[in-house]
Amino acid sequence: MKFTERCLRILNYAESEAIKKTKVIYPVHLLMGILLERTGVCAELNINYPSLIKIVNERVKEMQFVREDKGISYEPFTTNISPITKHVLDIASDRMKRFNQVYINEGHLLDAIFRVNDQSTKKILEGLDVSRIFEIVAYPRDMIVSLKEYSLPKIPSTNITYKRVEQSDAALLKTFIEKEFGNGWLDSIENGFLNVKIPIFMALDEEHIVGFACFDVVRRKKGLFGPMGTSFSNRVKGIGYTLLHFCLREMKEIGYEYAVIGEAGPLEFYEKACNAVVIPRGS
Repeated sequence: MKFTERCLRILNYAESEAIKKTKVIYPVHLLMGILLERTGVCAELNINYPSLIKIVNERVKEMQFVREDKGISYEPFTTNISPITKHVLDIASDRMKRFNQVYINEGHLLDAIFRVNDQSTKKILEGLDVSRIFEIVAYPRDMIVSLKEYSLPKIPSTNITYKRVEQSDAALLKTFIEKEFGNGWLDSIENGFLNVKIPIFMALDEEHIVGFACFDVVRRKKGLFGPMGTSFSNRVKGIGYTLLHFCLREMKEIGYEYAVIGEAGPLEFYEKACNAVVIPRGS
């Protein structure tokens, strides 16, 4: 399994909490890890639900855990985990794969904690505003990027070529998108081809499309970045990063002061790639 950097910190917090109490990592320790993290949507959760960590801590102190003799060894932990914790991580991994992603993030993890059939976890969560917690941490979130001081960063040199899409590319691009991501984005892509200067960029490995990104195409909303996608076999190679920045540079040149990334899934990618921040939910 691969985890985002924030998720790895959450797992470290979880392990530290388990060492203090049970010596085996249970799902509730994963929840405590999320509450102890102070970046991104985890920070927002603490701001919106400040009493939550105290409530969970008090309930954990009262719990009588069903203790395995030793637990089981499981990376990336150095402390053993319970079988139900392994099940949580497996559910998180399945959710990640279902969304065609590469790294397990805090949203996948929280969703798995809530879904697992673990009586101890259910007692911890009893009476808490689970839907509120879930909406903040596990739902796709809108993000915003300031373009006021934006400049194109140094783009890594690779054998991948990038170009603005032309009308003649329409059929190949739509075929690529439908094959890799289904037909949900095709209407938005059609909107892009209504422009004289098409706001879509694509990445090519020789003559094969391996990725694309666009803006101003979803419902023809101005200043809205996306959708963006890279073929699964070409993820984590910097292709999405480069496509993102080609779009942001264009948006800056048009005169936009901000770019909105709608319903971003990999939040941490955008935080690191372009200093995007999550737009807070109303309380």
